[in-house]
Amino acid sequence: MEMRELRSFVLLGQQLHFGRTARLLNLSQPALTKQIRKVEVSGFDRLVEEGRKLAHGEIGRLRIGFGFHTFELVPHLIARLRRVAPTVEISLRDMSTSEQTEALRSRRIDAGFVRAPAAKDFESMPVINDRLILVTSKNSGLPRQATLRDCTMQPFILISNERAPTFRRHALALCAKYGFHPRVIQDTSEVTTSLALARADLGVTLIPQSFGTAHITGVQVHELDDPEASWAVSAAWRRGDTNPVLKRFIELLREEIASR
Repeated sequence: MEMRELRSFVLLGQQLHFGRTARLLNLSQPALTKQIRKVEVSGFDRLVEEGRKLAHGEIGRLRIGFGFHTFELVPHLIARLRRVAPTVEISLRDMSTSEQTEALRSRRIDAGFVRAPAAKDFESMPVINDRLILVTSKNSGLPRQATLRDCTMQPFILISNERAPTFRRHALALCAKYGFHPRVIQDTSEVTTSLALARADLGVTLIPQSFGTAHITGVQVHELDDPEASWAVSAAWRRGDTNPVLKRFIELLREEIASR
């Protein structure tokens, strides 16, 4: 489509009269009609192409909630989605399971990654298994094979109830299993803050294994050999959601899980 054809189309829209528009453009009516038909065909083809892209999830919007457990998985999936659909608008929100559940129901996000089992009103798919690990300073004096039984008198640094209520309840329940309620001296909103305070030997902390600690120096990681330290994470989305971008994202997620 050329600029002169577009100009003719706009002027016709203003004048709403072929003869008057032709005179203003110093064209014959057949010549103007020919230009307008070219513009209409071009516009139709463009609409068809945009419709095709929309139907295949190549354009549109996707809003994702995620938490500690999927800090590695979600960015990897977004990178894959960007490669196949570079113009899709994607927004990410770091949220707890309860926040994601509420956001899904209120349609503020399209997909989330929540503790299993997901609520029954959602479609869901198992994604990863995670577990609590104990992290201490290398200067804490605790043995390399320390367990929660060795920490009954230790000060604790824990993710706050406001930030991640299900994670907090899990940590407290596991300590209760070993006969004590942790003496929490500091609540935090981020795993990185908990690790930094533990490294400074201000207390011990419990974090998700999936977060990874290989890049953190000055700490000891203690595996907790207890089945109750683990939990499952599922992807969740609204039943009947017809968003093609969401469908594309779930397909990529299934491929990623299968490859792992």
